[in-house]
Amino acid sequence: MNRFLSIKSRNKSSHPPFSEKKRWPAPSDIDETSSIRSGANGSSTAALVAPPAPLPAPTLKVKRVDHYYSGWYKTWRYRNTSSKATPEANHPYAAAATNTTDPWQGYCFVVVRKMPRQSEKDSNPHAEPTFHLVIKSPYLRTACKTVMQHVEGISWTAEPLEIRPELFITFLPQFEEYQKTLAGKRDRTEEEGHVLSTVGVLIDYIRTDYAGTLARIANLTANGEITYDLLYALLVPRSILVTECPTTGEPRAVQLISVSKSPTFYNLVCESVDAADPGMSNTTNDGWGSPAGMADVDMQADTVQQAFGRVQHRMLLFPFADTVKISTLETYPIQYHPAATELRETLLRRGRKWLALKGAHHMQYNAIATQSISNNTAGLVGLGKKIMRFEVNSRIMVDIGNFRRLNPTYSLPIVMAQNNNNAWQDNYDDGCPPPPVLPQLNQQQFNMNIPTMRSRPPPQQPAETVLTEDELMLASPIVYGFSFSDKMWFEFNVEHVQPIAWNDEAFANLVLPPGRKALLQSLVEAHHSDIGFDDFIQGKGHGLVINLYGPPGVGKTLSAEATSEHVRRPLYVVGAGELGTTATALDAALQRVFDIATGWKAIVLIDEADVFLEQRSLHDLERNAMVAVFLRHVEYYRGVLFMTTNRVKTFDEAFLSRIHVALHFRELTTSAKAQVWRAFLQKVGAQIGRDISEEQLAALAGREVNGRQIKNATRTATSIAASKNEKLGFKHLVQTLDAMDEFTAEFAALDRS
Repeated sequence: MNRFLSIKSRNKSSHPPFSEKKRWPAPSDIDETSSIRSGANGSSTAALVAPPAPLPAPTLKVKRVDHYYSGWYKTWRYRNTSSKATPEANHPYAAAATNTTDPWQGYCFVVVRKMPRQSEKDSNPHAEPTFHLVIKSPYLRTACKTVMQHVEGISWTAEPLEIRPELFITFLPQFEEYQKTLAGKRDRTEEEGHVLSTVGVLIDYIRTDYAGTLARIANLTANGEITYDLLYALLVPRSILVTECPTTGEPRAVQLISVSKSPTFYNLVCESVDAADPGMSNTTNDGWGSPAGMADVDMQADTVQQAFGRVQHRMLLFPFADTVKISTLETYPIQYHPAATELRETLLRRGRKWLALKGAHHMQYNAIATQSISNNTAGLVGLGKKIMRFEVNSRIMVDIGNFRRLNPTYSLPIVMAQNNNNAWQDNYDDGCPPPPVLPQLNQQQFNMNIPTMRSRPPPQQPAETVLTEDELMLASPIVYGFSFSDKMWFEFNVEHVQPIAWNDEAFANLVLPPGRKALLQSLVEAHHSDIGFDDFIQGKGHGLVINLYGPPGVGKTLSAEATSEHVRRPLYVVGAGELGTTATALDAALQRVFDIATGWKAIVLIDEADVFLEQRSLHDLERNAMVAVFLRHVEYYRGVLFMTTNRVKTFDEAFLSRIHVALHFRELTTSAKAQVWRAFLQKVGAQIGRDISEEQLAALAGREVNGRQIKNATRTATSIAASKNEKLGFKHLVQTLDAMDEFTAEFAALDRS
């Protein structure tokens, strides 16, 4: 039934009359020069200035009516409303609002037993009364707020303040600890004494009225067991729970924030610690389509904005029959883990390692990596996303910032972090307030585009990021990064991310004239030291382009690989086929490769780059466009770029001025092949002079093979010897080389025909 306010009318009909009201003249309607026309014949009189008409007095009466549907008249009608009918007439707390005195004011708390309605009894003959406590004492309210803090669904300013007894059972150990602390305080105030008294009354009530329940809980938990009806006793907000990470399959810790129970499951809202977005919105654009400052990031990323925040997870606990071991639940308090102490130490150690991987780090990874595909089941841990697993044996770059930037649609966790206004970006959808922001590093903007080679002052040392041990335990078990071998972005298990074991022998065993080896070393090292040189046009000419040309198998690719090992820099190898076959695809691919390589100070190797360096013609416009795109990117690239080619005679002239160093690799001489043979044989454990004589080594060096064929022959001969359970010897190498020569001869015959 609807009610509304109406101006009282003299009309006594059941429905208010609808008549046209008198229109009072507007100011624009009144003019001192206007004339008043009157008379039945339409004649006019002289113009008179009339005084403004007085406003009518306001009507202050209020009428209450019911708008109801009349079954007799088959229409909606109005009738007077009873004076006792108000919007809050049926509210359970209407009496408290009208009475000046509270009949429960003199009590510490009131235990309310709510009896089931008759309709509930009819549908469920076993329906029992429910209980809740109404907190009346302000001292007990203070104690509850101090002990329980934030609990979803409870406002400490609400009146009346109602709390379920099950919640007091859950927090009983905390209330008893609080009571013990206050009781042992010598200089407690009078207010604290009153608080202590009210807490004692509450504890006595819980222990008296729920003695049987508490005894069951104590007996079950002492044996590491629980039943579903008592599960609430374990789920203490802000406690640390352990669960299985759906990505790595390893234990991880989360902090319980709130619990709600439905007829079919418990809904747990938990939080963990993760790296926040590196704050790309704080950067400025330098005109090249990317925020400025990214390229000046150091490999350890000490200057990168790196904050840490909370990630929300939702977990469900479904009903189970009888009694179960607590440790068999999908999520449970960490103290009930069979090896709780060892697990805490493992989580703490992993958290410290995770914290050390903040920013960008060049690491080694030999384990399973994953990619997640979201199915839009928001927030449920392990649900709503498909996890794809890959075997990765590669050097990787851990870099959450570039992961977010280059994979904008990837299903990454939403991290609660501060924005520029020092306010929280609230991504919670259940009404929970956001947690406080965790410490944030001092930062400098970093450059995603064209870096500069100009000298810069050293970055200021960032403030130390401090996370508590509990926060470190809550750290994510995964880091995000890029696999150089797979050319893919993955989620990596923190446990399997290891430091790189650099190969110092690679550069030493590089078969090059001593002068060229020293030239490579000095050029690359000088480029990374910022020598202070700049072009007349900002952003141009800051790179180092090295072309390695010569026949296959003479060490071109190995030279780039060995150089990266020597200078301890990442090597990003790109095949010509990965860059696309159109100018548009090439432009996007080079932009992506050079962008991230600049930020990581990686050495880029474009293998078999002949197709991009060939002389342009008047007929193939698409290939001309590709060459132009390649020229532009090489011109503005600021890092170290190696290119390997075979046909230097077909180079476009525009490339000649853009190549800083061109090294010609000729066919291996006999002495060079002997050096390569010696290096690979020693690598597989064969000793020259014992397993292979100097004469046999000279015979091997006289065969028509290149460096790559020597490597393949050594590997194949080692496999043949192992299959025969023999030690690698000269006969195994000759057998392999003869097979290779036979294939080469047949291939040459086919080519001639």
